Amino acid sequence: MNSFKKNKPKMNSNFPGDSSLNNARKSSNSARSLEENLPKLKKQRRSKMYRRLIPLLLLFSCAILIVVYFISPLSKVGTISVDGSKNVTDQQVIDSSQLSSGMPLWTTLWNDEETEKAVLDIPQVKSADVKRQGWNNIVVTVEEYKMIAYSHIKDDYFPILENGKIVNESKKVSMGNNPIFKDFSEGKALDILIEQYKLLNTSVQNGISEIEHTPTETDEYLIKIYMNDGNQVVATLPSFAEKMNYYPDMVQKVGDQNGLFNLEVGGYFTPFESDTSDSKEKSAEENPEVSQEIEEVVEE
Repeated sequence: MNSFKKNKPKMNSNFPGDSSLNNARKSSNSARSLEENLPKLKKQRRSKMYRRLIPLLLLFSCAILIVVYFISPLSKVGTISVDGSKNVTDQQVIDSSQLSSGMPLWTTLWNDEETEKAVLDIPQVKSADVKRQGWNNIVVTVEEYKMIAYSHIKDDYFPILENGKIVNESKKVSMGNNPIFKDFSEGKALDILIEQYKLLNTSVQNGISEIEHTPTETDEYLIKIYMNDGNQVVATLPSFAEKMNYYPDMVQKVGDQNGLFNLEVGGYFTPFESDTSDSKEKSAEENPEVSQEIEEVVEE
């Protein structure tokens, strides 16, 4: 006999109030979690805000600093000084540089090369260098061509530079111990003379008063030198320095006599006539021994 088991109805363990209780618990947990995370959220928001705000503050600060700089004296050129000038004035250099105190400093920052070229337009200036000193001061350092002599044109004297240029700045009198180069113009003859003059001993240079260009059909480089001691010398430019450096020895050979030393070919001496005031010359044949000694000195 089969026994049948009666299935007992399952009892639902969830009471009607359980769902509400669970929801309340979840809400309570969510509220508690929110309270715990709220400080973190606030901190994160502040961090994001600061990250966005800091660049803006930096940008704003930079803008303020730039504005303050441009309205301050530091944004403008202060003093302009010149170093190394001798024959040119500081004002000449400053005027040529086109720099001026009070002009915007930033306009000069990338123009140094142009400024230096402008200063080089001065004939006497050999090189120029622009540097900044301190915050907004500028120093222009120049190197000048050496002045060799004066060119005598009519009643005026014009400086002759070592590069063969004659400066168009006249003076009524020559200054210093520089000799006078007469009847020379810019060109080959003057260039050769300057080159030869540099080869002279200092004592010989100091003894020269004037060098005159006296070209002939046979010698375009013939010159006549007037010495401070009253003597005169005739020479040709290509061999001028080589022979002229013997001048102290030649003077010693002739003693106290004043006259003309001819060094064009060989070397001989002709004394001036003592009974006239126009420095007429005696013939070389009257002094064969002295002339022979001069030639020997030159040819040594």
